[in-house]
Amino acid sequence: MRDLIRAKAQTAKPQARNLLGYAKRLFSWAVDQDCYGLEISPAAALKPSKIVGDKVSGDRILNDTELFALWRAAMRMPYPIGPIYQILTLAALRLNEVARAHWSEIDLGGKIWVIPKERMKGKNGKARAHVVPLTDETLAILKKLPRFDRGDFVFSTTLGASPVWMSSKVKARMDENMLQTLRALARRRGENPAKVTLATWTNHDIRRSVRSNLSRLKVTEETREAVMAHVRPGIKGTYDLHTYVDEKREALELWAARLRSIVEPPPANVVSLAVKTG
Repeated sequence: MRDLIRAKAQTAKPQARNLLGYAKRLFSWAVDQDCYGLEISPAAALKPSKIVGDKVSGDRILNDTELFALWRAAMRMPYPIGPIYQILTLAALRLNEVARAHWSEIDLGGKIWVIPKERMKGKNGKARAHVVPLTDETLAILKKLPRFDRGDFVFSTTLGASPVWMSSKVKARMDENMLQTLRALARRRGENPAKVTLATWTNHDIRRSVRSNLSRLKVTEETREAVMAHVRPGIKGTYDLHTYVDEKREALELWAARLRSIVEPPPANVVSLAVKTG
């Protein structure tokens, strides 16, 4: 297992770290069942810092041109991948919070999506349910999705029985589609499209990009943190249980309007979008 994680870390460190986490939880569950012949988890002593390396906080933010390319790429990619990336961009959620969504969590009529605490990130029992106000743009995407009889998962390739697996191959396809859009923009400007490159980015960078745009839109820090589902530190996080639903809805609607201005600009503005070349 150690060799498998290390091999994955050569090409995708975040996914290698996640893979180790899944293995730890799986073996821990198997030990608790007391019926698989396991007394100790073979993954218990494996530390991600020793195998994958220290976790490095990213600072990558997608600029407007890249967000334009991301949205166009998502529009070209079929269900379930395209809609997942669109909702990631609109709602600033983590990848698995979207990819593992259940229809039972979503109230289309009430325009609310409640992600249970069991699916939210948090340590030492501090994870909390996250209320996501659904903007008109997100609702429109959800209403177009297929519904299945075999299970409750929103994004699935098994008729709802299990959630879609967002592999590194999926991300590579997104990168390829984004690069095609960036090169098409360069061609329209009369530049050499072969010189256009796409800087490395991760799915989590979408979330960071939305957070930065909320700051640009003058959304308050408390609301920005609520949109990101960050638990407030210290005594405020213990006693302030306000869910900021109205504030989050207003913030996400502001962001949706700004995103619309990026992905649906007048033709002249599309041509003038700046792209790094070299």
